[in-house]
Amino acid sequence: MHPSGTPAESVEPELFVQHLACVNNAGFIARFVVQRLAGDRLIGQTHRFGGLRTGQTHRVDLAQLRFHGQALEVGDRVRLRVGAVGGGRRDGPSVAFAPNGRTASFSVRGTTLVFSIDRL
Repeated sequence: MHPSGTPAESVEPELFVQHLACVNNAGFIARFVVQRLAGDRLIGQTHRFGGLRTGQTHRVDLAQLRFHGQALEVGDRVRLRVGAVGGGRRDGPSVAFAPNGRTASFSVRGTTLVFSIDRL
């Protein structure tokens, strides 16, 4: 127990990044888009990046993206939405944008109908 009598909360600090990397460790060809969020609500997405075979990685510079003609601002939330060719789609965890040169890498694992997207 925390000294105040309540359990200590384990809160992960906010992750600010300029690049997203999608690493395909799954048993299928993956396609993905970058989605811009307002809270948990989708407000825009990029064109599809695709054809990632098993073992391949694709990195996206968020500073170069435009959503409805507008660049991201510091603190804007984004996430990957990955689709398995011949299978389902899943949303990855969200991160915040900042033009700081940092990269958040996400590993896609599983099969066409059951897969996960986890931050490395």
